[in-house]
Amino acid sequence: MTSVTIMTSSKKPKFVHVKFFSEIYLLSKNWQSRSSKRTFRFPFVIRPLLLFLITSFIIGCSQKRGIAKNSDQQYYQDVTQRYLPVSKVSLQGVVFARVDKNPGLDLIGFVSIPSKGSKIKILFNKGKNGIGRSAGTSKVQHVDYNINFLTTGDVDNNGVDDLILVTSSTENGSAKILLNNGKGYFFNKHGASLPFIHQSVERVDLVDLDQDRDVDLIFTGRKVMSENGKLHKRQGQVLINNGGEKFEEVTSLLWPKLPPGIVGTSIADYDKDGLPDVFLVYGNGQNRLLMNNGVGRFFDKTDWLLPRILDQSTDADWADFDLDGDNDLLVTNKVIKERYQSYHQETCYFLENDGYGRFLKKPSKKLPSVPASRVYLLDANGTGIPDAIILHNKGLYYMVGQGQWDFSVETEKRFPQTSPMKEMAFGDINGDGFLDLLGVVAKNNNPRLWLNRVR
Repeated sequence: MTSVTIMTSSKKPKFVHVKFFSEIYLLSKNWQSRSSKRTFRFPFVIRPLLLFLITSFIIGCSQKRGIAKNSDQQYYQDVTQRYLPVSKVSLQGVVFARVDKNPGLDLIGFVSIPSKGSKIKILFNKGKNGIGRSAGTSKVQHVDYNINFLTTGDVDNNGVDDLILVTSSTENGSAKILLNNGKGYFFNKHGASLPFIHQSVERVDLVDLDQDRDVDLIFTGRKVMSENGKLHKRQGQVLINNGGEKFEEVTSLLWPKLPPGIVGTSIADYDKDGLPDVFLVYGNGQNRLLMNNGVGRFFDKTDWLLPRILDQSTDADWADFDLDGDNDLLVTNKVIKERYQSYHQETCYFLENDGYGRFLKKPSKKLPSVPASRVYLLDANGTGIPDAIILHNKGLYYMVGQGQWDFSVETEKRFPQTSPMKEMAFGDINGDGFLDLLGVVAKNNNPRLWLNRVR
């Protein structure tokens, strides 16, 4: 997941998580696309909509100022029963997305039943009336294949999000694109299919590799197999979007040979050349750093730029923790081999960017000392300093950033305790400029929703 620079003062750039930035960027993009034609007379039916948008904007700005001004009083409020459907919804994966062109982020999730296909569940955001809560605000689409991973992006640049799916392996490959008709119906479009995607691919990242403002795709997995059934020497596939929903396979040109074992990816421009670099998370071994050479080709610079640490990593994310203008990393693990631990039972650590592209391990006892599964970095309270949410098998760990590698652990104060969660998604669902959270409970796959509030 990428990070981007936002200038907040004349002294230093600060970083926020791309999930927040992409939401703001896409909102801006949608607004521009709607207002590109100058309209001087509005039909009567448009006036209530404009009034709603203006009122929402004013309220949102007020709430945003309130959270930033009272950052110490920020917290997350559980609004599951008020916003989500009354009947229990079981979801194996979920994302915030722009399903239609109405204001507000919607939800898309999926459920797969082995050998019986999958259900794609779409819940429309109706503001204070909830998300998919009332009649006519939810849809279910059935597909005859199993979905293993789902993400969204505007592939055809029509202002709404399309679906990119990693599926069970078929003779046509292990991934599909479903385009959005603009009203929340997803369909296969002739000519919008992907090149053959190898079996055992587990995830896909959307990133603009060639800087042409459309989405390119990077597929990875723990043990990617080639068409002949042998271990693929590159352990990933790179597809460039050539426009018109046509993708070209360029893996051999852009992606290096890699060992198997990739369980996650984290993407950011860490060396400040304007192009994305990739940190690869390995489930048992040395994590790896792929540097973009400036024209989209990645080189494995692990031996030169990363410290040698053998661990069972689970996730990683980028942010500027010391506020010096470059991206650092936070890595979560199940286990770190004892010889690489900085203290007893260390399971999470930072990697500090020295400003010249090299990373040094930076331990911190503020990080949890239990096996951790996921990390999410965000500016929850509007201070411009990254905060962290870390998931582990006993629940959630909430760290408020103080700057210069300092954190205050405020889980009980900021976040109501819940059952352990398998994953989280972020999105500004009420238009106040701050990220709200959706979690999927590990025990039953039920979603829970929290709004970003100030006391």
